[in-house]
Amino acid sequence: MKGKRPEPSAENSIGAFFHCRRCLNELPVGTSPREWARLEAGWTAIGFQVWCQRHDVNVLHVDFEGCRHPANLSEKGDKP
Repeated sequence: MKGKRPEPSAENSIGAFFHCRRCLNELPVGTSPREWARLEAGWTAIGFQVWCQRHDVNVLHVDFEGCRHPANLSEKGDKP
């Protein structure tokens, strides 16, 4: 039996980041991928997409196959 999954939170829980492979190949010495990134993310007709502004290419596009998923849209420190 699977354990209870944690609820989505307003804390930074990111364990693995998205990066454009072209940006990583061009990463200037002494610059972190986070500083260099020019990503935008948002909802699409089928799900969620991450796009590289620098190279005008897709980084990730997730198809939710019509399913709805719980989400937390609050900011850290918001009062319930």
